[in-house]
Amino acid sequence: MFLSDIELSSFILPIVLGISIGLLFALKRNSKNLKVTYLTPEEFRANMRKGQLIDIRIKEEYEKEKINGARNFPKKEALRSLHLLRTDQPVFIYAESDRGLIKSLGRKLLKKGFPVVYVLIGGLENWPYSKK
Repeated sequence: MFLSDIELSSFILPIVLGISIGLLFALKRNSKNLKVTYLTPEEFRANMRKGQLIDIRIKEEYEKEKINGARNFPKKEALRSLHLLRTDQPVFIYAESDRGLIKSLGRKLLKKGFPVVYVLIGGLENWPYSKK
């Protein structure tokens, strides 16, 4: 009834390898650079079509004026709506201004697996281009 050494090793080896590989992936993911990148309005405009443009202001503000092509995910709903965003594309986010809340949302997006998050310096109030 007891397992021989050969039978026991055939169970233990895959378990140890699986745990080791899992730890390596976890360490690699946690060491990822979780810095939000700030862009000037010029840089933001030049690159925003290469990713997903997200306005995190409340719906009423979004409906009054926005950057053309932006989708609205209010700050409080943004994390609940992640299934609507593609994780293989960069995210370009803006609010009325670039206060600390937008930076914390950007870090959360990075932790959820988005490759890079860009924030508009100064927010919409600093946007010199036409708005919709």
